This record gives sequence, structure tokens and C-alpha cells, in this order.
Amino acid sequence: MSARRLRRALAGVFLPLVTELAQAQPIAMPTLASPAGSSSVSPSVSSRFIISVLTFGPGDAIFERYGHNAIRVRDTVTGSDLAYNWGMFSFDDPGFLRRFLSGETRYWVAAFPSQPLIAVYQSQDRATEEQILALTPTQAEALALAVARNALPENREYRYDYFRDNCSTRARDALDDALGGILRPQFTALQTDLTYRSESRRLSAPDPFAQAGIELALGPMADTRMTAWETMFIPMRLRDHLRSVTVATAAGPVPLVAAETVHYVARRPAERTEPGGLVLGPLGPVLAMWGLLLVPLSPAMRRRSRVPAAILTGGWFTLTGLIGVLLLGMWLGSAHVFWYRNLTLLLASPVALVVALPAARAILVGQAPRWVRAFLLLIAAQSMVALLLWPMVAQRLAGPLLLLLGANVALVMAALRHTTAPASR
Repeated sequence: MSARRLRRALAGVFLPLVTELAQAQPIAMPTLASPAGSSSVSPSVSSRFIISVLTFGPGDAIFERYGHNAIRVRDTVTGSDLAYNWGMFSFDDPGFLRRFLSGETRYWVAAFPSQPLIAVYQSQDRATEEQILALTPTQAEALALAVARNALPENREYRYDYFRDNCSTRARDALDDALGGILRPQFTALQTDLTYRSESRRLSAPDPFAQAGIELALGPMADTRMTAWETMFIPMRLRDHLRSVTVATAAGPVPLVAAETVHYVARRPAERTEPGGLVLGPLGPVLAMWGLLLVPLSPAMRRRSRVPAAILTGGWFTLTGLIGVLLLGMWLGSAHVFWYRNLTLLLASPVALVVALPAARAILVGQAPRWVRAFLLLIAAQSMVALLLWPMVAQRLAGPLLLLLGANVALVMAALRHTTAPASR
């Protein structure tokens, strides 16, 4: 077994052990009484509680690609050292997939011993950084109390949203509350050129099929430009923005981040800085060329290409039809608003699923019922409508168009050329 696989195996054993250990021990609620002499407005290094933000870089699994973070609370009186992690979920929960697709996924926050948690992320080759915050004793105490109360069994669960209520936004909101709400107005006023789609494309690029799936699933709301506040759903963006914050003290403004520590530098490729294009994007034109090569120009060519044309047409339209059914279900049956009004349905249409196998059979026998030819023409027409709408709509359709348009049109042409309509009676 390679060293990398061994690290993954150990991490897979160790992480549940840490989880069980952290959950088995009751979380002590911090007392409200501060040590003597802690009333001055100075950084948390002079407070009972030392507060820091742990940021973990991308991992291997698709749900790890966006990074992770936690709030670390060290109590200098009791010696407690806990990291509060809002990213807990279980694939084994009954109905997990149904709730995930419907937007009712339940996540929860749990407190872990900090050093073992850091060690787990290092064993997974995930970059690990810590930012110690210059909070006043009152702010540090309030934050310690708030996160401990949040981690109690009756308070710990929340409805997870990929973009607007995730592990990073929970940490962001807890910090903002402790700072008296100074972060939200400062960063809400700062507009960026980033969108939920661009950030998703950027971070999911190492998994081309997952990246393509996310690209097809997102509707127009994912293409709205984000404020800096909204970009903090990415833990690394929260880390970067915290570096620009200053807080008022008796001695004058000081940086919110009093000190930074790099616990581990990952050996994996660095996180992308630009979204780039779809990794699988070039596959679309390749499929389109294959489809065009199957358009028969002579009877001999029709005989030679009949079987491959039937296989490719049936397979492609089954795939895009299933995607279309899924997209429609996500729109109509989910609370995830970022899946709504998805114009990719014009390119991955449920109509394709209806006609996929009848079209393949028609190619093999050389004759297609009129309804099959009509449905094939509808698929091509829908694809061309998507192309015409592309410059006029809010949704960024370049990725789906590149991936699906050419193959749709080429295979419709091939199917129609391989078949004739029944004679009129």
C-alpha cells in the first residue's frame, strides 16, 4: 500500500474515533466571569479565551473540494481546547439522498479536540492554517459561550444550503455576532465579479464529471454577482477577507487577525485561482463530429453506419433525457433555489428520454414513425433556442452549449437521414 493510501486509510479510521470522542464528552459551558484584570479592550491574547479560525484546504472527495473551516476556542483557565465544526453529516442517515435532493439536508455542529482534528486534516494532505483573532475579552467570552451553546444537542442541527448556509457561513456569522455586526455591512457593500457558478467551477475542476454535473444543475440564480460577504461561503475566501478587517481598541485600530500559523502545507496541486472552462467541454465538439460522421451521404454509407448511429443516438439521448428529468425534478421538487428556472433543460430535455430507444430502433429498421421524427426535430429546435437565448438571459449557458448543443443537432441529423417517414395512406 502506498503512503498516500495508508494516510487515507488511517484518516478514515481516526476521524470517526475523534468524532465519537468529542461527542461522548459533554461540552462545558464557559462561565461568564472573566479573570481579574480582563476588562481592558485588548486582543484575545490577554483574555481567558483565545479564539482562532482554522481553515482547511480542498480535499479529494467532491464535498471536500470547497475546503472547510472551524472556530477554535482555547480556555486558558480550564485548559480546554475545542474546534467547533459546522460540517457534520452522515450518509447513513435514513433518507439522506432524498433530503439532499429536496434541499432538506440536516447538518450539525460538533466540538472536537483541536489538535487531533488538525492531525486528521494533515493526514489527508489538506492545507491547514490558523488565524488568531484580536478579540476583546468580552467578545472572546461571548463567542466561546455562543458556539458552546450552539453545539448542545437541542441546538446543533440546521438545514444545510450549499451556498447560503454552510459550515463557512456559520463560522462567519458567529464571528460577526461576536464583533457586534461590523463584518456584514462592510463586506455586503463590496461587490465582486465572482458568482456561485464561477466558484463552483473553479473548485470542482479536479473532478471533471462532478464539475460538469454542477454546471448543468445550476440555474440563473447561480450567475448573480456576489458581494464579498456572500463569497465567504468558501472557507478560503473567509480566511482572506478576515485579513483586511481592523477592529477598534483603546490603543487605536488593530488588525482583527493578530497572528497566523501555517500548520501544514499540502503537497497536492494548488487551488485554482481562476474558474477556467469546463474540463469536459472539448468532449462536446468531439461527440458532434462523431455524430456528423454518422450522417449518411450514400446508401452504402447508410448500411455501414446504421448500427453505430443507432447505438450513439440511443445512448446519448437516454443520457441527456435522464439528466433532463433530474433537472426538472430538482426545479419542481426541491428547496434549492439555485436549481430553479434552469434553461439547460432546453439542451438536456426530458423529451430525449421518450424518443431515445424508438429513435435507435427506427435507425436500425430504416423507418421512423412521424411522432419520432417530430420529437427529434423538437430536440434540435430546443437546442437552437438555447443558442439564441444565450446572449439575452442571465444564466450562463456557454458550458452546457459547448457540451450538448453540437451532439444534439448532429445526432438528430444522423437519425433523420437514416430513416424515412411512413408513406401516407
